[in-house]
Amino acid sequence: MPFLMSRSSPTPTTTSSSNTSTATSLSPQDPRRKVLISDEELLGRIHQSESTLALKTALSDPVSSWDSSRHLSCIGLSATARRETFELSSRMKQNGGKGATPFEVLTVGCIACSPQELVSVLYPHNENDYNVTMKAVYGRQFIYGSIVQKLNTKASKALIPASHHLSVKTGCFARSRMLGRNEQWCFLDYFQPTTLGTSPRSSPLSSPITESTPPGFSISRVSLSKHELAAGKAVEGRVDQLDHISTLLVVDTVPAVSKDVSDGNSTKLRVMFYAASNGRQHSSTSTASSASDKVTRARLVALAKGIPRLPAVVRRRRLGVQVFASQSVVDLQPATKRQNARCISCTKGIRLSAFMQNARRCQLCAYNVCKACWSRENIETTNGCLVALGVCNRCLEWVDRCDYSNVQDGSRGPLRIVDDPAPSRDSESRPSFGQGFRDDLAVESTKEAAVTVIKMLLDRSITTDEALERDRVKAHGGEENGYLSAVEEYFERRAREAPAAEDCILANSQQRAYALQPTDDFVSPPAPIPENEVARLECVNRLGLMDWKDPMPELDIICSFLSKELGFFCTMVAIVGETHQLVLSCTMRELVQTLLPREHTFCQHLVMGDAPFIVRHPEADIRFFNLNPVKFQGAKYYCGIPVVGPDGIMVGSICCVHSSAMDITRTQYDMLVRFGEIASRIIRIKVEATKCSSQRAHE
Repeated sequence: MPFLMSRSSPTPTTTSSSNTSTATSLSPQDPRRKVLISDEELLGRIHQSESTLALKTALSDPVSSWDSSRHLSCIGLSATARRETFELSSRMKQNGGKGATPFEVLTVGCIACSPQELVSVLYPHNENDYNVTMKAVYGRQFIYGSIVQKLNTKASKALIPASHHLSVKTGCFARSRMLGRNEQWCFLDYFQPTTLGTSPRSSPLSSPITESTPPGFSISRVSLSKHELAAGKAVEGRVDQLDHISTLLVVDTVPAVSKDVSDGNSTKLRVMFYAASNGRQHSSTSTASSASDKVTRARLVALAKGIPRLPAVVRRRRLGVQVFASQSVVDLQPATKRQNARCISCTKGIRLSAFMQNARRCQLCAYNVCKACWSRENIETTNGCLVALGVCNRCLEWVDRCDYSNVQDGSRGPLRIVDDPAPSRDSESRPSFGQGFRDDLAVESTKEAAVTVIKMLLDRSITTDEALERDRVKAHGGEENGYLSAVEEYFERRAREAPAAEDCILANSQQRAYALQPTDDFVSPPAPIPENEVARLECVNRLGLMDWKDPMPELDIICSFLSKELGFFCTMVAIVGETHQLVLSCTMRELVQTLLPREHTFCQHLVMGDAPFIVRHPEADIRFFNLNPVKFQGAKYYCGIPVVGPDGIMVGSICCVHSSAMDITRTQYDMLVRFGEIASRIIRIKVEATKCSSQRAHE
């Protein structure tokens, strides 16, 4: 490994703030405060820590200067390296003078992931995530911890920048020796972005920590006395206190490694963890409950050993973003596909006999693989719980090629429709819809189509071209404000009558009802052909939808309205053919009447269900990460609404795409479904009118 031969020193930028301003939080004497010292003093202790200088010295020292040095293996997160190695070194120093460090440990290694993924793991934003992460890194050694206090950065801008975060935490660890007591560590935790790495990326850091993407970051921790905390600590006399410990974790991009397209979207990060203890004999603040030097040294080594477990935590969170196949996929598959006799990963022949079976089922792609290409992986859900499922090597390579830099902590787990936001103090009413029609009603060229859509929105009985034409004639006598008021009243009523969020149906959101086709290369696996594909294509061809050339201004109104009201940057109505997708209408006018390859569209997965289909982070989903809209247009969100033909067969969709993830409320879901019905009726009416005109022309 390169860091074994020559360790390069990090250069974290520590921003020192002036301590002349008064604390903006509660006074240390206030009984409501959980930490009994001021915020200024907490920050001063962080700045007085010499961990940064000590880490530079430790990295520059030769390997021979360490008493012990060993290699710890961990899983690899890149497609080219399935295993990685961390180097753990420790040494005891003689107390040659004031400030000498009696014991220190150093762990250095590389992880193929984005900085945002490690920020989410190493600096959780709530106590539950903090305990989940510590349990994952330290296993049974970690008992429980608390986030005692966080410095309010908005109210304390004079103390620290907005991108820096200071908190006080505690952690209890299981005893490190047979007859010893459990151990407690009370410490300051200071997060700051650094100016490390090669070139910063331009995408935003989607984590609860900071608004911008740092090329690296550091986390400093300094011990606090238990007497300086009024809450969050264990019962007196039951634990040994870990005092006089300071740690520094620095993450930056590896200078010698650039982004390799063949290796997916992952970035190579260098992780450096340094921990030191001054020892009880060098401190005047040691008490009878303080842990011995031997116990403290053992705990420092245990803390360093947990760093190589970080890739496993990142992997299980990546798997938590994926949508796994349901068991019904195996039962409903044809026998020829369900009993594939060769491993889809290594092509080795596999026996499917009940007596001599050597096959395993991958629960992500739903195909058989051999035992050597199968592993049981932990999947982390939204609340931090773990589920163990079997995954094949090919799917793991797909998982590691996705981009998770925009996935927030709450994005793992099944996607759901959310409730409408509570009314704000300024407005007691719900957000009003309908203003998206205003511009179209004000323009003479689009007014007729806008009124037609409004009439169909308000009246479900319009089913023929004659009725539609009659309503168009009546529309000319109305007033613009009258239409807008009617639409607003309609949506206000629907907001009360719309189904509850838990009753809104999404296709393939919790589990996938179809298998993923294996591919020879590492592009996104295509969706299989739906069971009704023959009937669906017959319906499309019978209606002549793939050959449609006439404009449909009503569909333009629908696309424009949804983009304005819901904030999508692109909305289109498209017909899904056998190999291509025809765009009938789109807010991006250059795409109208364009044929898009079906294998590079989201709709190939929409037609596998019969309900709206939403993808929150397509760049992090193995089904979509390599699609053209994701790679080249920056699509980060997709919502598809079925458009059905006369027999209820899905012929196309309303495709809504956005450049960032978003939530759909129950009222918005009801609106999207309603406009899907309207778009379906408009297309059927247009087709019927065209056929009638053609028949009259022949007569």
